[in-house]
Amino acid sequence: MEVVTVRVDEKTRKELDQVVEELGGSTSEVIRKAIHLAWFTTMQDRMRRESAEIANDPVEREEAEQIREWARYLAS
Repeated sequence: MEVVTVRVDEKTRKELDQVVEELGGSTSEVIRKAIHLAWFTTMQDRMRRESAEIANDPVEREEAEQIREWARYLAS
């Protein structure tokens, strides 16, 4: 596993200690979980933005309707 050094201010250190105490485990485990959560949240935001762009694009909406029609045809 790779080692990463992080500098934290006093407030962040207190918050980190509190989360470690609440969740149990090690500081490293809590930081890994925080990074995974940040990644997941970032991906959710990205998907929302891309979905909104697609939903507002008339060409994309037309293509989606054609796909739905094809799916209904296949299901019949």
